[in-house]
Amino acid sequence: MERSTTKFITFTAICSFLGALTTAFLIFVPSVNSQGLEAGAMLHSNTLYLSKLWVLFVHPQVNFIAFLGVAYLLYKKHQFLVILGTLGLSVWAYTEMSQQALLIDALNQFWRPGYLEATSSVDKEMYRTLIIGSSALSDSKYFLVIYSFGLGSLLFGFAFNSESGLGKLISVSLIFIGVLSLGSFARFYLGLTQINEVVDWLYQQVYSYLQPAIRVVIGLWLLMKLKKENSTRVEVT
Repeated sequence: MERSTTKFITFTAICSFLGALTTAFLIFVPSVNSQGLEAGAMLHSNTLYLSKLWVLFVHPQVNFIAFLGVAYLLYKKHQFLVILGTLGLSVWAYTEMSQQALLIDALNQFWRPGYLEATSSVDKEMYRTLIIGSSALSDSKYFLVIYSFGLGSLLFGFAFNSESGLGKLISVSLIFIGVLSLGSFARFYLGLTQINEVVDWLYQQVYSYLQPAIRVVIGLWLLMKLKKENSTRVEVT
């Protein structure tokens, strides 16, 4: 591989390792819960709550970059799957970033402080409406997030199916993650509540540990493919 390509693949592998850290942080660090509008408005100054929003903003960026490295290496074998998978994950990354931008900026820098500082009932009610409406806006973005992430993961899982070793493990894992994500989409937005118990159990007992682990494995696979490609090039020359 050319030096620039080697640097690119190495960078994407590093991003995959970073993605494992952001994933683990988001899954295992407890969320800050609040009851009622007043308590919720106070979250705009809660460090842990805001930290999770910022990690959620960075999280899709590093993981999408990691998959650009995967796409580069698998494109020649599986153009169709890689193109559609990359499209799905690009929609996921952009939408999740925009979702967190809404929550970080509009909700927690304008609407919640405005609600707490409002001196008139009219202003108070205006901010109250905006805060309540932000949940619906965020959820509509999550509609796209979980669908496009599930679809992109599934397609890349199929693309990895022709690989051996770590690639085969990644294939099975991504197919599982993709199906589970699309299952969640179905139960949340298509009314398939019958699968709630199974999906919840899989998220808690399998997904929580598999997702950060597979990010590490993808990073290792990228480095191993890079080493193999460079070794092959040396032998040819």
